[in-house]
Amino acid sequence: MTIHLTDMEKDVILSIANSEYSDEPGDPIWSWNIADNTKITKKEQVSGVVSSLVKKGLVGSDGQSEGNDSCTWLTKKGIEAYNLLKGD
Repeated sequence: MTIHLTDMEKDVILSIANSEYSDEPGDPIWSWNIADNTKITKKEQVSGVVSSLVKKGLVGSDGQSEGNDSCTWLTKKGIEAYNLLKGD
């Protein structure tokens, strides 16, 4: 099964995986850190892009906290997508 990713979704996946707060692509990071590392996705757009990636099964979120205090991570499918993207 092929999943279509927008440029902003790719940008957010790379941001999550390459966060200075994680040792590996699947480690959880704080949501506020995503916008600090995106190249094309604006801070105001991150929440919507993350929601889209959650629906596609590529990103997980703890949902325990509101907004920027929540944690976000790449799922197994998200790590597979990241591995494909980092070769681009």
